[in-house]
Formats: sequence, structure tokens, C-alpha cells
Amino acid sequence: MMDKSNIKILTPVNLVGFILVMMAGWTDTVGIYLFLDERSSFMTGRAAKLGEYIFNGEMQGVKAVLLVVISFIIGACISTLITRRVGLIGGLFFTGILLIITVFSTFKVGINIALITIPMAMGGQNAATSLTDINRTTHLTGPTTDIGINMAKGNWNLVVFWVLRWVGFSIGVVMAFNLIHIFKSKMIGFSHTLLIPATIIILTGIIQKIIFDIPLSENISELAD
Repeated sequence: MMDKSNIKILTPVNLVGFILVMMAGWTDTVGIYLFLDERSSFMTGRAAKLGEYIFNGEMQGVKAVLLVVISFIIGACISTLITRRVGLIGGLFFTGILLIITVFSTFKVGINIALITIPMAMGGQNAATSLTDINRTTHLTGPTTDIGINMAKGNWNLVVFWVLRWVGFSIGVVMAFNLIHIFKSKMIGFSHTLLIPATIIILTGIIQKIIFDIPLSENISELAD
């Protein structure tokens, strides 16, 4: 059983992971406002929605969910290719750029671009961090399971590692809701609230590269050779 006095909280992986999962909570919350309650950062709920829409014969809903899922997958694929070549900074730049694109082109030719760019950004971030020891940063089902598993094992460093994801995501949601209400009162488009997480994600990529340079996990590095 691990000595609880040896628990490490302020590690590079914990710090960067906390910031990124906080930005995922922020982005997911804004996404709800931009594309009618379709969450962008985790896919389990999308499967449930897809089944509901198919049962009710709501083809527009089916198309929207499929677009979110496919965009997430494409984002993860592209981000993996980038991250394996240039490291975590590349995947985070890709994520931030997609969010900036969302801000300035929410609707084009009758299509809600956010349905594509936000899930793609979240897939991109999740893939980039999953290639490092930071692990998943856009959803909480797996991390919640890991909290229980590591409590049973007495691995308190990993308990802290995953609990920080819950804390970060929740803080991101609260900040996003506060800013959305401010923007709403000032008649500013909700999409502009994404400029903050986009900037923070890009800066996180740059700063971690300069200070920590979090590497790819060893098994992933071998694949990149």
C-alpha cells in the first residue's frame, strides 16, 4: 500500500492534464449552445442519442450525431499523425486552430461548422494527450472507473491523477457558463467564448514544450519510427 505522504500532485503531467481537461469542459459547454445539445467531448452519449433518433425516425438528428462522431474520429486521426511527427505541441496547435476556425465561421452555406470543428478539436486533443502519459483529457467515464480501481489498489498518485480530471472539467464548465451569460447580456456571439480555450490550449502546448517537453509514451514512440 502506497504511503499517502508520497502523493505527488504538481507534476508536469498532472498540471498540463488539468489545464487541458478544464478547456475540454469549457469547449463542451459552449458546444451545447452552438449545436443544439450535441455534446462534443465524449461519444457514449452520442450512441444513446443516435439510437433514440433512429427509433423516432428523426433523420436530421441522426445526421447531426453521425457528423459529430465522424468529425471526432477524423480529428483524432489527423492529430495522431501530427503528434507522432512533432510531439504534443503539434496536436494541441491543431486543436486550438480548429477552435479559432469555429469562432470565425460558425455558419457557412447553411451548415453549422461547429458540428464539425468542435468535435474534431476534441478528438484531436484527446488523441494528442493519449499518445503521452497525460492520457485522456476530454471525457470522464474511463477516468471515473480508474479512480475506483486505483483506490482498491492503494495507488493514490493515480487516484489524484484522475480526480484532477473531474475537478478540471467541472471548473471549465462553470467558467464557460459564466462567460456565456456575460456574452448573452452583451449580445456577443457564444462562439467567441472559444477564443479563450483556443488560446490557452495553444499556449499550453508551447509552454510545456519549453519547460517540460512531455514525450510520447514509449510504445507510441516505437510506432513513429
